[in-house]
Amino acid sequence: MNKEIIERFKAYFIELDLGDVSMLNEFYADEIIFKDPIHAINGIDNLREYFKKLNDNLNAGSFQFMDESVVDNKVYLSWELNLQLKRPKNNVKASGISVLVIDDKIISHRDYFDAGELFYENIPVLGSIIRSLKKKIAK
Repeated sequence: MNKEIIERFKAYFIELDLGDVSMLNEFYADEIIFKDPIHAINGIDNLREYFKKLNDNLNAGSFQFMDESVVDNKVYLSWELNLQLKRPKNNVKASGISVLVIDDKIISHRDYFDAGELFYENIPVLGSIIRSLKKKIAK
């Protein structure tokens, strides 16, 4: 297992470098497969474009990695995410898990998180409806 790749990955996401997605090549393979609850992206060029779009709406962002487990060529990272969005002007917090598969570099990156918590609850009108529904369900 290449621990250096894991450390480069974490260093990039601890304090998101909003202007430089070229660093992604340092830890992702050219044929990277990236999935989260909303997107499925193949290839480093497409992943760079995806991150550029996300970064365009950020004033600041960071991940705090809480726990790490390595089993064979898989890395499991639990994290908390903090974002300062431009639109809507809002601070967003969420937690989740990333599962990385590593060969020489990361060949697969799968994120697991509550999409409602991260995205949908921060859309005007829709967010208030979702939060209201969650409160009713929790009672």
